Amino acid sequence: MQPWKISAGLTAALVGSVLLLGGSRLEYLAPHWPLILARHGVPVALHAAFAVFTLAAAIYGVARATGLADLGSRVDLAERSVRRGEGDQDLTEALRRDTEGDWE
Repeated sequence: MQPWKISAGLTAALVGSVLLLGGSRLEYLAPHWPLILARHGVPVALHAAFAVFTLAAAIYGVARATGLADLGSRVDLAERSVRRGEGDQDLTEALRRDTEGDWE
């Protein structure tokens, strides 16, 4: 899996969680949102966008540093070599049975 995909997914999940959990705590501001957004809408939007971008960049950096960028290709390479019969013979046989639909 590519690090940007990991970053995008985790960022969306974290931002969604913050909005769901934090939104209820800001309920007392509901009557004042039009005034707040009229006066401070652009700076609030810029700061929120910067926070989301920073979070995505941090997650991307961690994914690159920990080697998650190559994980998908490594797993694919290992699976192809096992399916060719290299390595563990029991695993090769189990994969062959799974491909044929023999699940017993």
